[in-house]
Amino acid sequence: MEDLPGSVILERKRIILRPLYVRDADEVFRNWANDPEVAKYVRWSTHENVDVTREWLATCETGIGKQNSYDWGIVIRDTDALIGSIGASWNEEEDRVEVGYCIGRSYWGKGYTSEALLCMMDYLVTKAGIKHFVSMHAVENPASGTVMRKAGFVYVGDGVAQSFDGKRTFPTKIYHWDAP
Repeated sequence: MEDLPGSVILERKRIILRPLYVRDADEVFRNWANDPEVAKYVRWSTHENVDVTREWLATCETGIGKQNSYDWGIVIRDTDALIGSIGASWNEEEDRVEVGYCIGRSYWGKGYTSEALLCMMDYLVTKAGIKHFVSMHAVENPASGTVMRKAGFVYVGDGVAQSFDGKRTFPTKIYHWDAP
């Protein structure tokens, strides 16, 4: 695997994946980080205020340009709206790179997440040389499984995820993707 940073800008027909910055905090907070409907399907908790969003974005910004740091904002090309985030990190338990994403509720069902996942996967496979991936979704969020299957992920079993703050657990569906 090459040591490439996730700070590169990736482009597709309708979206751009670009690094996340602290200056994005108001838009991130407004578009998805404060929405309990978005957060109930992921391991992070709803951001109580924009300061929490700024703290998270500071960690993203610190990773820009570092090797094997893969975090991007999902931007609609035509409007420049920052609508979600996508990234990848090592999952020790699975011995694979785990991909994850979230997108603002008003952008659900429009294909942006599928396009972003395919874009990121193309980069990680062809440029970073990553061959083995894992992703999971809350059982209550089957639309995320549809996104994974569109990208070629295959269901391998059930699991349980715990939120980063340790306050919630939820059943998941686990998917793998392996490069040929």
